[in-house]
Amino acid sequence: MPPSLLARNNRAAMLSAGQLRRRYIMALSLIAMLTLATQGVMQVLIADQKYDSRVVNIAGRQRMLGQKITKLTHYLSTAESADEHSRYRQELEDAFSLWQRSHAGLLAGNAEMWLPGRNSDEVTALFADVQPHHEAMVAAVQAILSPAGNATALAEGIARLKEHEADFLSGMSDIVSRYEREANAKVEFARWLEFGLMSITLLVLVLTAVFICAPATRRIQRDVDELADREEDLERLFSASPTALLLVSGDQLRILYANQKAIELFGLPLEESSSDTLRTYLGTEHEANRNFITGISAGASVNEHEVVLVDSRGKVFESLVSVRAISFSGQSVLVLGITNISELKSAQLTLEHYATFDELTGLLNLRTGLMVLGKSISRLKRDGGRLTVCFVDLDGLKTTNDNFGHAEGDWLISTVARVLTGGIRSSDAAVRLGGDEFLLILHDCSLDEATRLLGRAEMRLQEIAAAEHKAFPIGFSHGLASYTPERDPTPDELISEADGLMYQAKQERKRRHACS
Repeated sequence: MPPSLLARNNRAAMLSAGQLRRRYIMALSLIAMLTLATQGVMQVLIADQKYDSRVVNIAGRQRMLGQKITKLTHYLSTAESADEHSRYRQELEDAFSLWQRSHAGLLAGNAEMWLPGRNSDEVTALFADVQPHHEAMVAAVQAILSPAGNATALAEGIARLKEHEADFLSGMSDIVSRYEREANAKVEFARWLEFGLMSITLLVLVLTAVFICAPATRRIQRDVDELADREEDLERLFSASPTALLLVSGDQLRILYANQKAIELFGLPLEESSSDTLRTYLGTEHEANRNFITGISAGASVNEHEVVLVDSRGKVFESLVSVRAISFSGQSVLVLGITNISELKSAQLTLEHYATFDELTGLLNLRTGLMVLGKSISRLKRDGGRLTVCFVDLDGLKTTNDNFGHAEGDWLISTVARVLTGGIRSSDAAVRLGGDEFLLILHDCSLDEATRLLGRAEMRLQEIAAAEHKAFPIGFSHGLASYTPERDPTPDELISEADGLMYQAKQERKRRHACS
């Protein structure tokens, strides 16, 4: 080729590289600006929303504290000894103090409790409705805790607490629901804003791919082809493996290459850290590690040797390592396969979780629920007491799925599950038997108490249905069966009894509906 023609081709090649470089800089700068803008906007929104979860939790806790205060005053009135009376009084003082501080923090804010106190007009109005009942309960507890208090004051205080408790709990439920709706509205706004910024970023990426990446790909393809033969062996060895793999020099144990799993395991791109050696990640204070290094330095093959590794962040984890010596690119190297024992244990815990809880509702699943019921019955046989099971069946789930979609059906199931669990104590249990059937296991609970509990749950569901503007009915049928050691039914017999009563109730409801 004539020199003048060769020079022109070189200048054209240099010009092309310069153009690509400028395009890359412009594209990356624009993407960086969009990314920073997205993060900036999201951080502003998150800064305003970070208290939402705390506010909802504290508001929900107010309901439980209100119930706990009423329960403690009852325990105080039935205390059989001075020590027991003193203990219940101290618990009551602690719960009352936290209840008052939380209420004041929800209204006016409390930095220590992470409560901003920035309530909407709707929430403020709901608090105004609750305030008289709160003040009446405060006065009742203060009278009970007064040094001059007596049995008469205690009885009057308990009566006053019970008089206002239901209205207070109902009002706090409305407040919690309102807090949740407002938090969800903020999240929805943030989601759409993020979607818009992400769409612009994706458009820039597409333009980058068309006007920059495609030309650059053609340009570097020539260089890639020259390295293909050398990379082929390494890719064939490492790329398909789900295990963390390291390629280590046989003499100094210097790390030559790591697959993606190994990079994630050790916490940094090891393939770019040519100065790192395997000893960097093996704590020599462990005898097993010293024996391992001695063995592989001598060229021995190792099968699942247990060692203690330390990643780049200083995190220590146990692993199983297998080693094979091979010849690669004309030198003796070692291939290490590493399995993180902690990951295996984590996978086992995950399996145990899904074997215990229902995925949609978070309730106990059928198998675990039967185990809990069996253990409860065994305990009642030994210690005495009573237990009530509630068999709950949703009304109209199939119709909801058929007419409004399975997403609404899942919402219905989850909502009923949340309402049922919200009405029971921590010592009780809620079980999803499958489909539209639930089971409540209520300890030390009479049939009348269980009936009232389910009545409150039905009322709460109607409030939610009205608030959410659902076009389908929300309700359930139930049957109750009690256990005492004198009757001594088996768990299956107890559930079957409640199921039969539920079926009768459902049929009776259908007949009334048909007549109306």
